[in-house]
Amino acid sequence: MELSCPVSAERVNENVVRIIAFMVAVIAITCMVFSNYWAIVFLIFDFALRAFTTGKFSLLKFIAIRISNVSSIPPKMKDLAPKKFAATLGFVFCLLITATFLFNFYTIALILTFIMTVFALLESLFAICVGCYIYSFLQVFVKKNEA
Repeated sequence: MELSCPVSAERVNENVVRIIAFMVAVIAITCMVFSNYWAIVFLIFDFALRAFTTGKFSLLKFIAIRISNVSSIPPKMKDLAPKKFAATLGFVFCLLITATFLFNFYTIALILTFIMTVFALLESLFAICVGCYIYSFLQVFVKKNEA
């Protein structure tokens, strides 16, 4: 099923998004392995920049664009809105992970980090964007209830 955005004509290079997702997965795995969640705070800010702005100042986006350019991967353009929604979900996940970690709910923080890692790996390795599917489902659900 091709995911499409009924709201926006803006596009994003899916290959760059997949590289970002891989970096998110690596950071999250590192946090779990070393039981140190301070890098998740970095992800909060990076997800916020990509979800709520153009992402111009996102370090992960900057690095991913450079990797994509150096490796000469041809761009694969996709709708931006589902990807922004997915970044918003990543932002929320990171907020929850940080809160649960700070309040000593380490098991919950670990579970949430694991889930976020699985989602990031699905995106980076198989181009399966769980947040995009949720976005599309919500768009259909809203349209269905408006009728």
